[in-house]
Amino acid sequence: MEAESRRLYQSPVWAALLHADATTPYVTNPDFLLSLPSFNLARELQLTIDFLYVGAPNNVCRFPARYLWLRQNLNTPALPVESCPEVIEFLAKAPVEKISLVFASENLAQPASMLGHVFLKLTGKNEGGIEISHAISFYTDANTLNLPKLFWDSMVVGMQGFFSLSPYQTKLRQYVDEEQRTIWEYPLTLDEAQVSLIKLHLLELKQTRLTYFFQKYNCATVVNFILAVSGKNAGSDGEWMTPRDVIKRAHRVGLIETSQVISPSRWLVRALYNQVSPQEKQAIRDHILRGDIANHIDESASDAAFIRFELARAYNQYVYFTGIHAKTTWINNDSALTAVKARLFPGKNLNVDERYNPLYTPDNGQFSIALRQEEGETSFVMNVSPVSHTLTDDNRGYFNETSLRLLSADIKWTIPNNGIKLDRLTIYNIESLTPYNTWTGGISGRFSIAKEPQRDSSLVARGTFAVSGGLGLTVRAAEDMDIYAMGGGGVAHTGKVGYFYSSLETGVVLRGIWNMKTLASLTRFDNQIDRGAYYHVARITQAKYLDRSHTLMATWERYWNQNAIVHSLTLGIKMLF
Repeated sequence: MEAESRRLYQSPVWAALLHADATTPYVTNPDFLLSLPSFNLARELQLTIDFLYVGAPNNVCRFPARYLWLRQNLNTPALPVESCPEVIEFLAKAPVEKISLVFASENLAQPASMLGHVFLKLTGKNEGGIEISHAISFYTDANTLNLPKLFWDSMVVGMQGFFSLSPYQTKLRQYVDEEQRTIWEYPLTLDEAQVSLIKLHLLELKQTRLTYFFQKYNCATVVNFILAVSGKNAGSDGEWMTPRDVIKRAHRVGLIETSQVISPSRWLVRALYNQVSPQEKQAIRDHILRGDIANHIDESASDAAFIRFELARAYNQYVYFTGIHAKTTWINNDSALTAVKARLFPGKNLNVDERYNPLYTPDNGQFSIALRQEEGETSFVMNVSPVSHTLTDDNRGYFNETSLRLLSADIKWTIPNNGIKLDRLTIYNIESLTPYNTWTGGISGRFSIAKEPQRDSSLVARGTFAVSGGLGLTVRAAEDMDIYAMGGGGVAHTGKVGYFYSSLETGVVLRGIWNMKTLASLTRFDNQIDRGAYYHVARITQAKYLDRSHTLMATWERYWNQNAIVHSLTLGIKMLF
């Protein structure tokens, strides 16, 4: 048989069509993979050919993309794919002539979106010749506050995955206006044959019941397989893939050449706020809230006037979508601002710093090794974090200082007694230092689920399992300096006793010259481990970014209370991958 003699089953495109690597399928639905439960690429190819050409003629409606690929590679006989009701309906609803990759920025308030979200934009002309766009997205229902169950279900059991096809403008309103997330669009450099194959593959997926796994079959994994159908992108290699990884991979293989950003109104207000004088800011705000911004139009076409105009337009959007003023007020302002745009600033747009582009943010995986000295005890500490970024990292690619760690492990080897132990296991940790703005507010916070060391009344570190959190305020005192204060606490268990504790922290983040960052904090803990006990922690961390993938770090800590004082010094290097 020609397919077997040419070893067509070894084609990366064939594996991508099956959402599989050389040995492992990521889909376990027998309606999608005919060779289950004994899957392999060669057997699946033979069974697919039999299904299409030995089975009923309408079988092609189930696998139109596989049929098209076989036609392209083997010149097999034609089948009536054009008459398939599923194909006709799908292409009528979502005509596809151009495909773009779309990234929605992180939403730390939603566990399923804390790494961002990636999906596809399909653009084409309908029967009336009008260009329309649709979003096609893979996701799961993660609308729950029960985080332990969510992580168990999404990482071990698996959750039902959904494909949604919706008007693209509806998705933009959801992400940009309602959730205040930045959107990056990347048109893909695909030819007509590649577009045809991908759009039929999307139909195959829409007809399949898929199981979502947070770490191995998520929106990023699925989109990466879809892009691999083009033949220009590698499929999965078993690693934990994030939405940013998909963008970077697509760029590396030449699928992306240009990008466009759509910024939410809250971020634009914050970005432009300090570029306008206090008097002008007050006037803009007053007129926007009254709905008569037309009475405060600056007829200058200068750059400064353009910044004031963009601030007014962003604030008008923000107060409407947050419910501060009515739709009629928004319409009055928007009509006046639209006229100003056409008259004074036609074709002029704000430029967003390319460092915010997901293409250029640091990688998510981290590995570090450090030497720690604490009161005469020397130890090596190794950290492995498959998906992580921390406050010590270069966060200039994010809109504020954030930290996210998932399944991050610290292994400690104490030299005097050669003891090796799991010192810390962070299951889930998020932290956001959002600078407060008088127009848009801003709350900072953190939440953590971890097995971690805590200190007793004698400042001896003991292992606990803790769930903790906190809320506070951050002030951007200067462009490169944030000052914050945060109060909170948690519930913890040592294995013998459980307890509640509280914490109060203040600190500063300095994004310094020479590619460095300094973090300094002072924290008080009450009631950790021993009831009624307290202690303070002063901590200073200095990070030096050698390049995009390597960071030198030094941390000095001082713990003290009425009973004891403990000092520690840690020196290490971190590598991103």
